[in-house]
Amino acid sequence: MTRAPALLSLLLALAGCATLDKDECRNANWTAIGLEDGAQGRGIERVGDHRRACAEHNVQPDLDRYTAGRNEGLKTFCTYDRGYRHGLNGNAYSGACPEPMQKDFLAGYGRGKEIHSLDKRLEEVNMEIRKTKSGLSEPGSSPRLRAMLAEKLDALSREAADLERQLARARSRR
Repeated sequence: MTRAPALLSLLLALAGCATLDKDECRNANWTAIGLEDGAQGRGIERVGDHRRACAEHNVQPDLDRYTAGRNEGLKTFCTYDRGYRHGLNGNAYSGACPEPMQKDFLAGYGRGKEIHSLDKRLEEVNMEIRKTKSGLSEPGSSPRLRAMLAEKLDALSREAADLERQLARARSRR
């Protein structure tokens, strides 16, 4: 009995791997599919996923149309602003942008990634501050432990202030 839910989960996971279903393969607008993949910044290897999904239904992608659509879609993805948002959200970059457009994308991506990293570190430091304050308020702590925690809290507070300054500078350079 316990095998049935596991088998169902496996089948659902495998079904989720298919990029296109039977009807989508048979009625595919390969230019539109390429456009969507390019606009999402997906690598050219994505067409291989489509090829495998559609091979089950005896359909081959039209590579010329797919590539033309993807190249058009990359024009909307490979910009400074999209790179900035991609980095700011902490997303990895797949290297999808062609050389001429990659420079702008990576400049934005670097700025966004910097802010994301600083935000994440500030969040970690603030969590440590809360834990340290909690430790300071524990009844029965030894004077030595309280002194160590107070010193740690002071260092963390300085780090948090420094991170906030760095974040302000990084956001102003956007």
